[in-house]
Amino acid sequence: MLTLTGTIRAAMQLGGGTNRKTGEVIALRSIVQIEGTDHRGLVQLFTLTVPDHSPYVDQIGERLSFPVRTWAVGGAEVRLSHDPR
Repeated sequence: MLTLTGTIRAAMQLGGGTNRKTGEVIALRSIVQIEGTDHRGLVQLFTLTVPDHSPYVDQIGERLSFPVRTWAVGGAEVRLSHDPR
């Protein structure tokens, strides 16, 4: 399991409404923004989607760790080396 450790900078809901071009309904989503460092040691802001942002509102400014998943950006498909297919 990978963890992202950093300082909570924001906890809120985003979205809601309708896309003007497509008419698609945009659902509300809870997010938490974490200030951490990238692989070079430079400060970076990470936005995580969470089931409920409200527990984190009182923890803004505190340092926490979050379990995260990873994926390849721009990759056609990612498979495990022992993929049963």
